[in-house]
Amino acid sequence: MHGYSTDSGERRVVPLLLASVAIALAWVSSRILAVTHLFVPWWLDAPSSLVFYGALNALFDRYLRRNGLVSKLGLVRIPNLAGQWHGYLVSSFDGHEKRHHLVITIFQSWTHIAVFLTTATSMSRSCAAVIQVDDPEGVALIYQYQNQPLADAMKTMHMHHGTAMLRVSDDGCLVGDYYAGRDRRTFGRIYCRRQLRSPQTDAESVYTARTKGAVSRLRITDIFDWTVKLAITARLQAHGEGLI
Repeated sequence: MHGYSTDSGERRVVPLLLASVAIALAWVSSRILAVTHLFVPWWLDAPSSLVFYGALNALFDRYLRRNGLVSKLGLVRIPNLAGQWHGYLVSSFDGHEKRHHLVITIFQSWTHIAVFLTTATSMSRSCAAVIQVDDPEGVALIYQYQNQPLADAMKTMHMHHGTAMLRVSDDGCLVGDYYAGRDRRTFGRIYCRRQLRSPQTDAESVYTARTKGAVSRLRITDIFDWTVKLAITARLQAHGEGLI
């Protein structure tokens, strides 16, 4: 996964709170050691605040930021978009006449994100992203991506870069536009709804993909192998729905 920016001020407030808690925990631990008359070497006691802060920061980044109480207190405003989203896109390439089935898979922590989009002919991965929460039109996910056509794609398709801007609608869908780079010069609209909330948000963790009732465990580092399978599934579903 890669880092992403946001216009939410929580990333200035939360580290200060975590640092305060880390200092308090370090002081409590020193008092406990003093009462129990336990001796700790100076090289272990001195960086205790940093150790507590590092542990709290990692815990918050992966788990605590999704806690309901944290959201109610207003400490976190960045929405959790992690999961598997199913939908379709229409493209200027064919005059917006056809719906092309797609699967968007998002892995997200408090500071990092990865967006993978798969269609029947190509797959793309994000390389930079922004999540806006103070936009008057609502929460928006804006990201740049690199698209890689599959082996059986049209000869006119080749690797290119582009930008997508998706907004979270009132009914929880991701809806927005994408613009391909100068090589493709196409644009279109994306519609999708979350079908699966992935419990894993770490790029090095194991992701459980359920296909045809079978459960297979794949590492995110092998995501492109997995997206090939998704592309095949997308093609079969598109044929079944008469989309292609």
